[in-house]
Parts: sequence; C-alpha cells; structure tokens
Amino acid sequence: MPPASIQQLAAFSFFAALAVVSALATVMMRNPIRNAVGLFVHVLSLAGLYVSLSAHFLTAVQLIVYVGAVVVLFVFVIMLLGPASEAPSDTAGRLPRGIGAAAMIAAGVFLARVVIDLRPERVANPPGFGTIETVGRELFGPAMIPFEMASVLLTAAIVGAFAVARSHHGKVSMSTGEPSDGSSR
Repeated sequence: MPPASIQQLAAFSFFAALAVVSALATVMMRNPIRNAVGLFVHVLSLAGLYVSLSAHFLTAVQLIVYVGAVVVLFVFVIMLLGPASEAPSDTAGRLPRGIGAAAMIAAGVFLARVVIDLRPERVANPPGFGTIETVGRELFGPAMIPFEMASVLLTAAIVGAFAVARSHHGKVSMSTGEPSDGSSR
C-alpha cells in the first residue's frame, strides 16, 4: 500500500481528535441537549474517519442510521420528556474533571504512539473494505445476533422512554394530545 499523504493523515488526525473530544463532551455535559449535540458531532466525526479510510458506503450508512435516526430519536425523546433545567453553575468540580480529561487524553495519545511504534508495518485495508457486499456478509453472518440484540435494545429504550414520559406528565389522550381528567364526555 502506498504511504498516506500528509492531507490524508491530517484529515484522519483531525477527525480522530474531534471524535475523542466530542465523545468526552457527550458523557461529561450535564444538559441532555448538549449531550445530544456532542453525540451528533461524534457521529459526524466518525463519518469523516470513514471517508478518510475510503469506506464511502459505511459513511453513508453512518449518516443515515445514526444522524438520521438515532440522534433524531434521542432529541425527540429529550423534547418529549422535557429538558431538565440547568442548575446554577458549580465550578468547584470543574478543575479536577478537566485535569482528569486532559490526563485521559494524554494517556490515549501515549498509548496510541506506543501501539503505532510496535506495529511492524502498515496494514492495508482488505479488498472490498467498506463495500455493500462486505457489510452485508458481516451483518447477516457472524454479527447477526448482536445486530438483532441491538435493535431489540433500541426498541425497548423507545418503549421505556414513552412509559417514563407518560408517568411524569400524567395520562394524555392519544387522539387530542390533551391531558385527560378521567371523566368521559
């Protein structure tokens, strides 16, 4: 495999760093809307990584499935439940958390550098990497059970979100969307 150009390495490094930062933002933010935005940026950065690896089909699937469905579903559920009001800013725990995040990033960079130095040679993508045929064989072959388990988990999460929303907001009429008082008209 020919060595990667500086532009390819720069794009890969940019999207990799953006993926790490946005993943940290997703789990460290207290506001659910900000968590969803962090997830959105993370999914877009992963799509950028797929483009830099020349896996264009995986890029399209990433954007359609995760941005078009999962992130939109998360935002819908957050809006359905009502975003929690943000508490007054407490800066007491910000510095140690920031130091912890910086230490984790530094450790990740160090480990990545060690792994890169230990690899004997750069491994090329296998033929057909990221194509429709390869993805189909994986999804309907060895990864079929985990794939179906993930779909059941997402379905259960949706049902659970509706149940929680209904219990928090009282009974809602399915036809009018208005709160019902239990009396018939």
